[in-house]
This record gives sequence, structure tokens and C-alpha cells, in this order.
Amino acid sequence: MTAATASEGGQAGGAPVVRRQVYRGPNRWSPLPVHEVEIDPGPLAGWRADRDPDALGRLALGRARLEATPYEVAVARDAGAGAAARGVGPAFEELAAAGPGPVLLWLSTSLLGTAGIAPAFAACVANAAGRFTLAVELDDEEVADACLALAWRIFVEAVAPPPEPLDLEPALAELAEFADDARLGPSTRAILGAARRRGIPCRRIRNSLCQLGEGVRRRRIWTAETDATGAIAEALAQDKQMTRVLLEQVGVPVPRGRVAASVAEACAAARELGYPVVVKPRDGNHGRGISFGVRDDADMAEAFEIAIRENHRRSGGVLVEQFARGVAHRLLVVGERMVAAARGQRDVVVGDGTRTIRALVDDANLDPLRGPNFTDILSPMRLDELAIGLLKRQSLEPDDVPAAGRRVTIKVNGDLTTDETDEVHPEVARHVVLAARAVGLDIAGIDLVAEDISQPLDAQRGMVIEVNAGPGMFMHIAPKQGRPRPVGEAIVELMFDAGDDGRVPVIVVGEHPEDPARAAAVGGEVARFLRSGGIVAGLAGGGTIEIPGQPPFPCPGSARDGAVALVAHPCVEAAVIVSRAADAAAEGLDTLHCEVAVLAPEGADGGVDPATATLLNAIEPDGRCVVDAAAPGAAAILARLGPRAVLVGGPDAGAEAVDRLARHRDQGGFVVVRRGAEVLLASGGAAWQLSDTELAPVLGRGLSDGVALLALATIWAAGLLPGDRLMPVLPVTSRLRFDVGEPDLRGGV
Repeated sequence: MTAATASEGGQAGGAPVVRRQVYRGPNRWSPLPVHEVEIDPGPLAGWRADRDPDALGRLALGRARLEATPYEVAVARDAGAGAAARGVGPAFEELAAAGPGPVLLWLSTSLLGTAGIAPAFAACVANAAGRFTLAVELDDEEVADACLALAWRIFVEAVAPPPEPLDLEPALAELAEFADDARLGPSTRAILGAARRRGIPCRRIRNSLCQLGEGVRRRRIWTAETDATGAIAEALAQDKQMTRVLLEQVGVPVPRGRVAASVAEACAAARELGYPVVVKPRDGNHGRGISFGVRDDADMAEAFEIAIRENHRRSGGVLVEQFARGVAHRLLVVGERMVAAARGQRDVVVGDGTRTIRALVDDANLDPLRGPNFTDILSPMRLDELAIGLLKRQSLEPDDVPAAGRRVTIKVNGDLTTDETDEVHPEVARHVVLAARAVGLDIAGIDLVAEDISQPLDAQRGMVIEVNAGPGMFMHIAPKQGRPRPVGEAIVELMFDAGDDGRVPVIVVGEHPEDPARAAAVGGEVARFLRSGGIVAGLAGGGTIEIPGQPPFPCPGSARDGAVALVAHPCVEAAVIVSRAADAAAEGLDTLHCEVAVLAPEGADGGVDPATATLLNAIEPDGRCVVDAAAPGAAAILARLGPRAVLVGGPDAGAEAVDRLARHRDQGGFVVVRRGAEVLLASGGAAWQLSDTELAPVLGRGLSDGVALLALATIWAAGLLPGDRLMPVLPVTSRLRFDVGEPDLRGGV
């Protein structure tokens, strides 16, 4: 089952799901991506909270824990740093007379909150035969399923407690760990959140690979690396010895060091540099395999073996370096700026004269801030071989009992916990920017050791010890102490110029099931017109992709797949998508936005059908829709969009459609109508009349009235109709290079 395909009779970890659907773009529910499931509660269909106060009481026991907004949501949610939104869905107090649907929705949205997700949309709709549908904003598909499964288990156990009920705390911890693995990492989320706040469309392609922007404007990131991060620079950053040489060449202070291919060479290098030394893998990363304070040749044999195992190639040797004294610091460089800095802390336990080091470490790991996930503020202390080696250099073993008050270091390069961005001396900032440039990285995490970051490095013998590509940024996003830094914003500013939203104009033409040829003709005519003005307009429809400059090629799959193909194409400057009604209703769109939608509603005037609702949800707040005044559902569309709708009337428009056109025009809406041999474009008291001859530069020949009027209205709605006296409806031209001959437009009434 693919993410875009509904499953019948499936299960979501035990929840009785009879249908499941994932919408990755605008859909019938919302402009937001949505996870939708239809639930058959079976014998629990008739359950009501007011008839079972004991079950509601059992749910209330876990209420405080379930409704707690985690720190992760507060700092990394797309709504912005510090926006600790709980999300939507029913409040607990609203469940007093509710059935299974609202209770399950409350549980699911609350569990999403504990997993670090605050949905901005959630709904529960009762269906026939006791079933109900839950629709919740989608962040991650697997996490949504896991939350639903746990929510169902909690609900069922509240109604009928088993002999061994669920232990909530371990279940929530397991859910949080699973969500941490399944979701994008905090660094990637920070970048995407900053991009979305600027209106830049974002989509996850695979794993941590994400696209920001569309078509010719699109960029890509992989965690904290951009598509401008050079492969050579990344390889250089992996080679610690080469990095050290490059930095030394440009005057960045670095520790003296040598590469050693054997233990004997490493011992000789250490004696030359002077013990104690640091031994590290030559091409390792993330601080793995580094031994600090190696004292003598006996220590060296062990440190060499630990470091060499972390190399990609054992033959690469290890790096033996001068031991720099001071505090560890991580500075983040983005482009030509140092944008954030964090100070590290050593992992230390303090003896009490009674407990062993092992027991003290176990006690330290009970700190709720410590955990194995990316989003845990502190990592667990581990008595691994590096820690045991460090203990030996302090003349200690894990089962020793240190004297009361003695500070025992478990790890030298511990967690980076404290923001110190405002304390960094300008000369230190200059050095780290130079270090990133010397290696060639556009984004770099610079590790240095210094006693005081507010003083120049040279004065205190401070040293840059490492340059990292794709640096983690959680220490800057959510420091234990100090304020978060807008590192995601800095990276987006590096990738996109001020005012650039990374978008290409998107025009979606809805297809009516009974007349698919008309939508194809309208989409083709709009694309042809855009191309006549020098715009590389891609067209997706009928299972085919057309891009100027290359032969048409097939696009197997749905209209959604065609939309994805267009906005991912590196040459596309505008996208025209012909959307099948069945695809739009079943899958939603994947364009994320739409400037102009040509609607082909099927519903009666009392409402709109799912396909039309999907297109309406896709339209930008300043976007437009085009609709035939005589179409069923036109009245409901006008009630929703008002003057943002462009109404079209053909020569055979009935009395009701004519009246609707007149009222819409009087209310400031835009209308396009055929009057004999001319076409009238009007809004309020202004009108323009165009003969077929005058329309020749705009429209192709041989078009039916239905196609010609819809295409003309779409071009006008997009703000691309030539002529100074025609006020553009949308500022789409600001994104496009457009040059087409102007017809002689005569001013009307």
C-alpha cells in the first residue's frame, strides 16, 4: 500500500480501521496535509461517556500527562519558536456526553502532542452504521498511525480494564522515541519551519532529503546541508588532518598534530608534541572515537585502537594532536556569518564517599532531560570504552567509590548546553567564518576550545579543533540555558533572496467527469499562452508531462503525481495542471498552493463536491477561481469566495446564470461573457470589449466558446492579460518574465 492509496479493511496497529487515506497537500478537509481514517468501533459504537463515568474517570487520570505540551513543540513547531500550541480537537470537558469518535480524536491529538506534534486541524465526522471518520493534520504518516493505535488501546482499556492495564509512562516514552526516529530531525524541521513562515513550499522527498521551493526556483537540503554544499568541501571536513592543514595555512589557530598509521608512530608523535595528547579518528565524525588527555605510551595503545575503528578506512591512520586546554564551544557558520554559539559541559559525577562511579552514573541518567533521542536536551552518560579509558587516566575504575566531593569526568566533550552567541568576540567570529571558507562549506559547525569565548583566541591559546559539515543544530534551537537562535531562518536567508518565496505560479484546471476534453483544452490553451510570452510553462494532464524544450513524456500515476513532477522540474517557471475529479477527491492535490483554479463543480447549489472542495482549499488567500456561472454549485462557490471568483457566461447562459453574472459584477466581482461577436470583460462599472480579431494575440484559433471563455478568464485571473488598462487580478507577473504582443483593448462602460 502506498501513502497515496486508501486501504480497505486494514489495521493501524490494532485500531479497527476500515479505510485509511493520506493527503499530502490540499484536500477536501483542509488546505493542510491530512491523515484520514474511518473507524468501525464494533460493539463499542453505542458507548457514551455520560453512561460510563468510570471510563471517563480512568481517562481523566492520564489527562495531565496527555495534554502536557512537550518542550519540543514549544521550540520547533512550524508556528514559530515559543508557540506552544496544543493543537485542535475537543477539549476534555467536551467529552462528557461524547461517543467513541470524539474521545478517540482527543486521545490521538493529545498523543501527537506528546510526540512533539501540535496539529492545527482535526475533525471527527459520524458515518452510517456507527462508524466515524477522523481527519487530523499530517506531520508523519507512521507517527499518526502509532498515535491512533495507542489511542485506541487507551480507550478500550478505559472502557473495559484488563487484568494488566497499560503502563502509560513507558508507552509514551516508547512513542516519543519512535516519533523521534520516524520524523525529520530537529535541524531539518527548523529549516522547513523557517521556510514555511516565509511562504516557501516545502516537501519531504525521502528520508532527510527535502525540497524547498518549486520548479526553476527550487532548492534542496539534506539535514543541515544544502544543494550548494560541495562534495569536495564535505570530504575535506571528514579528513581531520587535511582540515587542520587548510586552517593553519590561512592563519586560523589549530593544535599541532600528526597522522600516525601505527601505535608506534602515534607514540612517537605524542612524545614529539608532548604528553598529554588527543587521539582521534582521521575521518570520523560526531565526536566518536576521540580520547582526551592520553598520558603515555600505554594509554596510546588503547586510544589508537578505539580511534582506528571509527575510521571509514583502517588504513587512514589516526590523528595525534596537542591537548588544548579550556572549554568546548560549537559555533555555527552560515554563509558569511557566525549565527549561533553554544558552550559545552563535561559529563561529571560528584563522589559522595558511599556510591560507586557506576551507581553515580546510573543516578545521573535518571535526569528527565537525559535521553537517547535527538530532541533530548542531554544525552545519557555511558561507561563505554572511551569513558573507562578516561577513568583510568584519572586512576579510577567504574566500581571505585570516589571520595565525597571529588569530581570525576566521564566524558570531556559532553553536551553543548548553554547559548553564548552574544558573548562571542568579533575576532573569534572572524576566525570561524574563515575556517568554514577555507574548507569550502556554506554551513559549518566549528568546534573550538577556549577558556573565554569573549576574548580573542590567540591571547588565550584557544584553538579550532574541528570543522563539521551538516552540523546538528538542536543545541542552538533548544539550549538548556539561554535563548534559542533563529538558525533555520539564517539558512533559508542563505538559500533564498529577501522577498523570494521560491514559488512558481500554479494554475489547476478541474476536470468534469462528463467532459474531460474541455479541461484538457483549457489547460493546453493556458499553457500555450504562457509559452508565447517566453515562460517555460509545464503542463501535466492525461498521464503526460509537457515541458518546453523536451519531448512530452508519460507520467504514470494520478494527477497528484503529475503535479509533483512539474514542481520538481528544474526548468519549470509556471505549472498548469489538469486535475481529474476522482483523483482530487481521493488523493487531494500535491501542489501545496494554487494561484488560479478553474472549477468544474458537480454538486448542487447547496454545497460543493469533494473534488471542488479540494481545489477551493488549494487556492491561496489572494488567489482566484474561475467557474461557469451556470455550473451546479456556482452559488455555493460564490458564497465562499465572493469577489475572488471570476464568473464565465456563454451565449447560451440561462436566465439564472445571467442574473448571477449581473449581481457578481455589481458586487465588484469579475465576469467574462460572450455578447455576439465580442467578449466582454467587466468588473463593477468598468468593462472591456474585445472582438475575435483583437483576441487573436491572446487565444488560439478554432476554440469552442466554452474553452475560449474559460481560458481567457484564467489568463485574466492570473494577471497576465496584456493591456495597461486591464488591472491585473493577481501579481503573478512579479514572478515571471512575460513578453507578448498587446491587443488594442477598447475601454468600455
